[in-house]
Amino acid sequence: MKYRSDIDGLRAIAVGLVILNHVGFSFFTGGFVGVDVFFVISGFLITSIIFPMIIENKFSFTWFLSRRIKRLMPVLLFVIFITIIVFSFVLLPRDLMLFYRSVIWVVLYVGNFFFWREHGGYFNGGSQEAPLLHTWSLAVEEQYYLLWPLMLLMAVKFLGAKVTAYLSLVVFVAATVFSQWGTEVTLGAAYYLLPTRFFELLMGSCLAIFWQKLPTISVKAQHLLSIIGLFLIIASALFLSEHSPFPGYNALYPVVGTALLIFSTTGVVNKFLSLKWMVFTGNISYSLYLWHWPVFVLVRYTAIEFTLPVQLFCIVFIYALSVLSYKFIEQPMRSMKLNSFAPIARTMYVIPAVVLIFIASSGVYFNGYKYRFSPEVVKMDEALNSFASKSRVGCHAAFRNSEQRPDDKCIFGLAEREQTASFFIIGDSHANHLLPLFQTLAAEGNLSGQDYTLDRCIPILDLNWGTNEFFAKKCRARNELAKQHIQSNNFDYVVLAASWPHYTSKRLYTEQQVFDESEKRALLKEKLSHTLQVIVEAGSVPLFVEDTPSLHGKSHKCPIKKEVFNNALDCSMTRVENIMLDGILDELKLKFPTLVVMHPHQLFCNDNQCVMALNGLPLYRDDNHLNEQGAKYLGKLYSQNYSNPLLNNLMTK
Repeated sequence: MKYRSDIDGLRAIAVGLVILNHVGFSFFTGGFVGVDVFFVISGFLITSIIFPMIIENKFSFTWFLSRRIKRLMPVLLFVIFITIIVFSFVLLPRDLMLFYRSVIWVVLYVGNFFFWREHGGYFNGGSQEAPLLHTWSLAVEEQYYLLWPLMLLMAVKFLGAKVTAYLSLVVFVAATVFSQWGTEVTLGAAYYLLPTRFFELLMGSCLAIFWQKLPTISVKAQHLLSIIGLFLIIASALFLSEHSPFPGYNALYPVVGTALLIFSTTGVVNKFLSLKWMVFTGNISYSLYLWHWPVFVLVRYTAIEFTLPVQLFCIVFIYALSVLSYKFIEQPMRSMKLNSFAPIARTMYVIPAVVLIFIASSGVYFNGYKYRFSPEVVKMDEALNSFASKSRVGCHAAFRNSEQRPDDKCIFGLAEREQTASFFIIGDSHANHLLPLFQTLAAEGNLSGQDYTLDRCIPILDLNWGTNEFFAKKCRARNELAKQHIQSNNFDYVVLAASWPHYTSKRLYTEQQVFDESEKRALLKEKLSHTLQVIVEAGSVPLFVEDTPSLHGKSHKCPIKKEVFNNALDCSMTRVENIMLDGILDELKLKFPTLVVMHPHQLFCNDNQCVMALNGLPLYRDDNHLNEQGAKYLGKLYSQNYSNPLLNNLMTK
């Protein structure tokens, strides 16, 4: 295959979109599609090299791995090493332990599994402070590099080259459909894992397989295709966002756009991509990608605001770092005179990987070197990382366990041993994060409770609540199980807690997907009224808990960062009232006089101005969830300031 400078220029576009998105330029809300551009390029280049060799029976897997190691490992392992040094002085103990664990997974090229399991969604608040989060895409590529050559070898051997070529197209279509399915039914896994990203790399591979058979098109057609290709990439970066279902069919925009640009070899856009400065930026794109994220995390973590001067300085600094690592690491390692697999693997991967794993394991063993901070800071850090969802595993469920019925093992409080409960808590993760508060109230009243909560499922019966039909059905079925449990038990109270809907909520699923404000309000009032009716008819008192305030973009670590990094930080927040829900509740109180409404925000808000910490204790664990210690402390405050809502129906204050 002949060298194509425009593909290097295309790499510059890809990494540029990623950097502009990550540095915080809001006009590129979908800049993460730069990774998808890289995937197509990688699939194309790799298959262009290995497919002809496989057909001619000249392919050597060890030769292929040797090239990959020389190309990818030295600079990656060097960046990880520098990142370890820097962040070992910066990260708080729990964050440092999590980072060290990620190092082990990243070095073994399974980091995408780690970030999925530990951080969930790619855009979750906690993930944005993981120094090696960006390496998930490198893991996907490496897994493809291991799997795809083996698939081609087997297919060509048993089916022949022609059948293999057409079969690859069939697999591409199937993989695209599977990606869309995975995007709809998983919460995070589809973004990180190879099966749902496979079609993106395979697009490039299919293009390479059929390259010699593709029709020759006119110069004007090449100009047009190149413009369309660039338009698809830029448009997806402008109009997609973290809220867009991705990858799935939405990933086809940058994927097809990249394929068109590769196909239109002499188009007007290809000529632009072949300019020297574009090609050079493309040449250093791997280093740019590796360096940019740790630098941004360092700035963000140390509470430096991303003002325009800071953004520009970061970009220039990253570019300079990348030029140096390209010149002094990437190029020398590629030209190093090691030709056989064993010495290359040993020198450039195994030995440095073992060293990094040892360093990381030591950091985990010594608990993130917590002695670097004062005892007060360590206590704050422990509170920030206390999760009711982890202490209540089996009682709080993810969607994959949505069909699980209420379990007697989830009974807490006085009557744990008798396996009976006087109140029942249902709702989503916002019900789960309030559980320590209710455990405290239960202890005060010598009561027992039972929790039954599910991520992203509000406790309103017969309501299709979810971003699509799959999640809506799961949530509705889960609430039906809760209903049966309420009707078959003699609970004194049924507690309803959740991240409640408001006028702009988008998780209300209907086939038409269109609701004006009045229709949405009427539907929610009807379904909530039905829910309360079921509870009352079962002989229970409905206890409705208003949602706690969201931080609206502020870091939940603000109180501890204020203590450690920047004493000038403002850790206050403004509570946004839920006008729709407040109005509905006022009307339903007239219909259901036994209805009790709790307002937890009153414990740390003055009117609508709220704090993130009380007496030095941080209250939140992320953008909108209380941490376990914070919720427990709020339970104590509630007992001191209000009538216990589990003992009577009278609200004070």
